[in-house]
Amino acid sequence: MFKKFNPKEDVSSSTSLKSSVQRNIRGQLLEQMPLLTKPAYREGGAEKKEEAAPAPAAEAAPAAEPEEEKGGKGGKKGGKGKGGGKKGKKADKEPEAEEADEGEVLVIDEIWPKKEALGLTKCYKMRPLFFNHYDGPFIPHLRLLHKYPDLLPQVQIDRGAIKFLLAGANMMAPGFLSKGGKLPDGLKKDDVVAIMAEGKESACGIGKMVASTEEIKKAGKGVAVEVICWVG
Repeated sequence: MFKKFNPKEDVSSSTSLKSSVQRNIRGQLLEQMPLLTKPAYREGGAEKKEEAAPAPAAEAAPAAEPEEEKGGKGGKKGGKGKGGGKKGKKADKEPEAEEADEGEVLVIDEIWPKKEALGLTKCYKMRPLFFNHYDGPFIPHLRLLHKYPDLLPQVQIDRGAIKFLLAGANMMAPGFLSKGGKLPDGLKKDDVVAIMAEGKESACGIGKMVASTEEIKKAGKGVAVEVICWVG
């Protein structure tokens, strides 16, 4: 559920985004959520690496050297000599492209493949990924956050505050500062956080810090996290 969100009023018609805009969004996501730059977990990935390990031994054959000598002998025909040099350069570049293709898939590529276009509604095959309000930070959908829990820093409310969160209320400071709550140091005002709950494994909501951790702990009361969306 989204707080104060009406699809008919808040979502414009779906239109394709330009490639430059998509690259800009991609860059903002990578900067905002470091987890997206890490390799995605794949079953059997270790086995593939072990199988690929012996490959460098096959590259040791220096068969290319006699071709370079032939290019040198054809000195009168400079065109052939130059052509031979270009072929050598292409041969050097091809393995790099193969290594990039066979490399590890990043989390961002698993969520949003490069060849897949996005629309203005920030949806891919009708599956919401991220959303933002005007020029605000990009916020992952709760389902995406459940799949990648470390996308956002986590705060935790105690059991008594769960019913208020599920009703869409903002989270008060006592819910984080009590025995069952957690409020990590270093969080700043306007940071987007995953709201965990005491005794629950997955995030129950997403919110925005109203003040820094130090300011909230010093005050000890008032609103600490403005709730953006929650389960329900």
